[in-house]
Amino acid sequence: MLTIDLSNFRCAITGGSSGIGFATAQLFLRAGAAVAICGRDETRLQSAATQLREQQPKARLLTQRCDVLDAEQMRQFARATQEHFGGCDILVNNAGQGRVSTFADTSDEEPARRDRLRQFASGPST
Repeated sequence: MLTIDLSNFRCAITGGSSGIGFATAQLFLRAGAAVAICGRDETRLQSAATQLREQQPKARLLTQRCDVLDAEQMRQFARATQEHFGGCDILVNNAGQGRVSTFADTSDEEPARRDRLRQFASGPST
């Protein structure tokens, strides 16, 4: 089995409260990295934090509510990561949104929102 030591690395994961982002946080924490995760849903984010801390009691973990489409929230997440861990070595841009609807049920604004999420998910430079 391959073992990776990331104990000297700091990682930020957007969309880290569920799915692939959550699984990525689990792997990075298991490898010893300091991990900052963000997500839009505070309840889901806190649930993820609880699970991650139960799995890795000594985890260096930061969680913050953040919508990647909001530039100020992204700056706050970047600042919090900098302040908490002293920087970020690895960025995992995982934020996304699943949507299931019919053409008739999709608002005119939805395609524009989806495109902004794809374009700006990496957030502003800070």
